[in-house]
Order: sequence, then C-alpha cells, then structure tokens
Amino acid sequence: MIEMQASEFVMRLRGKMEDPECRFTFFLGAGCSVSSGIPAAGTLVKSWLPRLKMFKTRSEDNLDEWVKKEFPDYAPENAALSYAPVFKQLFDSEQEQQREIEKLVEEKDPGFGYGVLAQIMSHERCGRHCNFVLTTNFDNLVADALYLYTSKKPLVILHESLIGFVRLTRTSPLVIKLHGDALLAPRSTAEQTRVLDPDVEEVLIRLLRETGLVFIGYGGNDRSIAAMLHKLPRDSLPLGIYWVSSSVPNNDMGGWLESRHATWVQHHDFDELMLLVRNEFELEKHPDFKRFEKLEKTYSETFKSLSDKVAAKPESAEKRTLEKAVEQAAREFTSWIGVWLEASRYEKTDPERADQIYQEGLKKFPQSADLLGVYAGFLKTVRKDYGGAEGYYQRALEADPGYATALGNYANFLWTIRKDYEGAEGYYRRAIEADPGHATALGNYALFLWTIRKDYEGAEGYYKRALEADPGSAIKLGNYAGLLLARGDYDKGLSMLDKALSLAGPDEQALLLECFFYRYAHHRDEDIRNKSLARIKEMIEAGVRSPGWNLQDNVERGVKDGHPYPGLLQTLARVIADEAEAQELEGFDVWRKAGREDG
Repeated sequence: MIEMQASEFVMRLRGKMEDPECRFTFFLGAGCSVSSGIPAAGTLVKSWLPRLKMFKTRSEDNLDEWVKKEFPDYAPENAALSYAPVFKQLFDSEQEQQREIEKLVEEKDPGFGYGVLAQIMSHERCGRHCNFVLTTNFDNLVADALYLYTSKKPLVILHESLIGFVRLTRTSPLVIKLHGDALLAPRSTAEQTRVLDPDVEEVLIRLLRETGLVFIGYGGNDRSIAAMLHKLPRDSLPLGIYWVSSSVPNNDMGGWLESRHATWVQHHDFDELMLLVRNEFELEKHPDFKRFEKLEKTYSETFKSLSDKVAAKPESAEKRTLEKAVEQAAREFTSWIGVWLEASRYEKTDPERADQIYQEGLKKFPQSADLLGVYAGFLKTVRKDYGGAEGYYQRALEADPGYATALGNYANFLWTIRKDYEGAEGYYRRAIEADPGHATALGNYALFLWTIRKDYEGAEGYYKRALEADPGSAIKLGNYAGLLLARGDYDKGLSMLDKALSLAGPDEQALLLECFFYRYAHHRDEDIRNKSLARIKEMIEAGVRSPGWNLQDNVERGVKDGHPYPGLLQTLARVIADEAEAQELEGFDVWRKAGREDG
C-alpha cells in the first residue's frame, strides 16, 4: 500500500476534483460519530462486558478471567472485534437490540466534522464530485448535518427494500445505510452482517465502477462489505482507494486494500481531517445559523396565517374553540414572535391597542431586528405614519445590517412611498447580496426592474431565480406570467398564468384579480376572455382591488395585438389599481353584459 499524510491527501483530493468528470464516494464508519457523542464499538464492548457478567454470574468480580473464558478471542486493544458476540449475548432479543441502538443514537447532533462534510457535499463547485456516502452507522448524522447546516435534502436509503430508488445525480446527496437505521431493523449481530442483500450488492458494484472510494473512521470488520468489495471488477474505482486510519486491518478488508494497492492515509481523527479539508477547499463561511432563525420565522408565519384564517371564519362553536386554542398557543411564544402575534390580532380592529402592544414589546426586545421591521411595516400599512416607519426600518438595519428581509422591505418602502428609485435599487441589491436565495427580495426586485426600469431581460432573470428559491409561489408565478405576456411570449406566459391560478389561495384575491386581467388582456380564445371578464367583474363588485399595481405594459401589448375592447382594458387597469371608480366601467356595454348567460 502507498502511505500518505493527511495534508497531502486533502490536497490531492481537491486537485482531482478539478476534473469535471471526477466523483468520490465517502465510506464512513463509527469512528466518525464519536465526537458527536456516539461511543465507538470498542468503548461499547468494554462498557457492556461488566453488565453481561452481572447477568451471567450476579457479580462483576474477576471480570478479566471471566471474559477470557467466555470470549477467548477478546483482545482489550481491539475490543471492537468482539462487538457482535457481546452485543448478541447481552441483548438476547431483537426488541432489546433495537432499543439499545435507539438509546445510543437518540438526541445526538452532528458536530464540526459532519458539518464540514455536509458543506462539501452540498458545495456549489465541489458537491457534484463527492455527494455520495456509504455508511455502516445506524445514526442519522450525515443526513442531519445536510438538513441542519445546508439547504440540500439528501436521499437516504435506510433499508434494502429502498435500493431500487437509488440514482447517483450531480445535485442531490445520496446516503446508503448498509446496516440499516436505528429505527428500522438495524443489523448488528454476526449473522445479520455476514452478507449484503444481493440487490444492494448489485447496486453498489454498479455505483462504484466510476468513482474513487475514501474510507474514514471504519474498522473494516464486516465480512459482507469485504465480500462485496472483492467482487468489484478490477477496473472499478478508477480514481483510487484511500484508507484513512491509524492502522490497516489484518483481515479480509486489509487483504483487499493491499491487493488493490490502496493508499493508506495515516490519520484517525475525523474532525481533524475535516478541518484540513475545510482549509484546503477554502470554505469561506461556517454553516449559516440564520437558517434556524428562518425556520422559527416560517413556523411562526404559518401559525399567524392559521390564526388569521380562524379569525375569518363565521361565528360558530367550532370557531370559538379554535380561537381559544390560538390564544393559548400564541401565549407560549416567548420571543419577539409572541409580541407580533398578539399585536397582529388587533391591527385591523383596534390599531391603537396593536400599537401599544408593539411599543411594550420593543421595550423587552429593543434590538430585535425582526420586531423593529414588523413594527415599521405596521406603521407604514396600517397607521400610514411614513416618517415613523422609515425610522424603524433604519433601526432594524442598525440592529442587523445584513438582514435581507429588512433590507428588502426598506427597498419596497423607498420605491412605493418615497419614489426614491435609486435608493430602492441599492437596498434590493444589498438584500440579495445578503441572501442570494431570498425569494421575496428577488421577486420584488424583478418587479421593480420590469415596471420602473423597463429592464425586461433583467427582470426575467430575477423572476427565474425567485422561482428557483420558491417554485410554488403563486404571486411570483403570476407576476412572471404578466411580464412574459407583456413581452408577447404568449404560450409560456399563459401556461405559467394557469399554474399561478391553480396555486393561488382564496386569501390571494388581489393576485387572482391581476391574473384574470392578464388572461382577459392576452388570451386569443373569446370564450376564455369572456369567462375571465366575468370573474373580474365578480371580484371588482366584491371590492377587490390591487392598489398601485401597474398593468400599463399589459394594456399596451393587448391593444397592440388587437384586443377588441381597448377602452375597457385601459379603464379596467385603472380600476384594479384603485385609480378610478368602478362606476366608470358601466359605460361599456360588454362590461354590463359580462357574466350573463346571454352575454
């Protein structure tokens, strides 16, 4: 075997990844999980033996003599080799075995090493080369690290029955748990781990034909793994085999490594290795812990939407029960979110009380950028106190200059209220720089580029990015459809419009109104236009409006393309934007007839 130091290994690994076709597979053993709080096999054996002797002899005395007699092959310096027989004797039923494994891995979180590994696996440049993990571990630390520290969602194969779903892609991480999962039929005994399922073996042989293989924290004591590796064709693993450990096992695995001229990387600490990887691969940032703040905010925002939906229900015994449940849940939020939820209950019915709740909350959380920003929005939209709103937007950004939501909201304020277009564009760019995947900032900036700058190409680019970040957003789909239709891209625009209409909820009436206007302005089918006009009339008569919404580009395109009622189209746009009274529409015969069966 070739011998190599860890620093040379990570440098070579990065160099190989310069090849666009290069792919590596990480094979992780129990040694990787020790720093995350899960004991290694040898440590477990040493802790289990006294318990087993107590069961057998009702005493822990003379432990060493008893162990020599019961387990003649036991060696304290390599206790891990006795894992399977000790485990089976101590936990003599499958139920007990499962319970012990669950206990070992429960409430364990991935540490530094797994965090770096997750970053590499999901890295924009490197991830496509090394996003495949094989592991004999029962824990979920690889998948948990990807969920917690990155935005990538891995495919985890935790049972042989799922092996048919394996696809090695360039974008999605793949984790195959060779001995099962702690919560689903884990395999620990010698009998259970002697052979791999034939389907699993077949898939692994196929997947490993074109990759390199890096073993980390693995003891090499599983006969089934060694047997599978011996079956690999000689031309498999063309990018090399690396055994990262303080020693090479003296067994079938060691024999295979030597027969394949593997490289022995003389290093045993997983976290230290990942530290070298982090430095060599020049990862500029640690995981974004604001992700957890986003999760909290998503949770609270969906709760607020739920409470708003409950408040809008007609009076009934069920509504009163739900309202009590909402009040109880709202009281149990202990952060700034509790202030926001309490104040929002009164924003429409008693703005003075809502204002008071916000002010009292800001005394408790004076540096909460979230609460400062929410209060700024309340002053802008409810109180119409634009001077006060601007002051609180600025305070929110003083508290957290890189807070993308506050940056984007202040940009909206500068655009729509101050008409400071230069300032607005600057803040939109800062918001997107702070969070390149902030779907709302991307969508709003796209709308700004379309309606203010008339930069249709730039707007389209930002709409695409916004929909990559939030593909199920009816608002962004509807707005993008409006842009495409204004540019004359009818097939794509109408298709996207149909999708937006199918996704829009009943509480998104302004969006629905805009979308039906786009359909009325651009569709060539007269029946669809008539039905769209009927829906528009329904909503306008119900008081639905989209104040300030600029539909002029779509009016001009509709007129240019020969819309049969250009005057009505122009007046509709002004009414929808709340710039004209609905009464003006009565001057059009087609409007008066809209919705009638004989119309």
